[in-house]
Amino acid sequence: MTIADSNSKREALLSTLLLELVEILRDRQGDTWTAIAKVATEKSATIAIDDVRLFLQLDQNLAIAISEADSEASNDFESNSITLRNIMFGRSSLEKAVAAGKIFIRASFGDLLKIRAVVAAVLADTAGEPRLANLWERFDREWTSPNYSIHGSTD
Repeated sequence: MTIADSNSKREALLSTLLLELVEILRDRQGDTWTAIAKVATEKSATIAIDDVRLFLQLDQNLAIAISEADSEASNDFESNSITLRNIMFGRSSLEKAVAAGKIFIRASFGDLLKIRAVVAAVLADTAGEPRLANLWERFDREWTSPNYSIHGSTD
């Protein structure tokens, strides 16, 4: 498998997981979905996880479109999968990862506070939502499978 093939599979996996995350949260509605709507409506971002970069856009109805990121675009969010796993499974916090430089987020201070609130709400929702817990487990299992091998990523 070539690096391009591996990246393409990882782009597809990340895209699928992000779409599932949005659908689970949309289906649940509630405070978490309301917070996402306030932060994300009609916005876009380029995200990078390990060596995978995607461009996300949300319209006024919070319909999400995901595509390959432009090679010249700056990342709005950047991290590695180990750091994300540590946050998802409660071994670290978003604040600690950002302060340590393990997560980069390009946003205004007000948006950073809103993003922090959304992340905290999603993690809190995980305790009572088996679909979210399953999604994190799938990310953990599938992202690190031999088909999506990660080399040199550390937290």
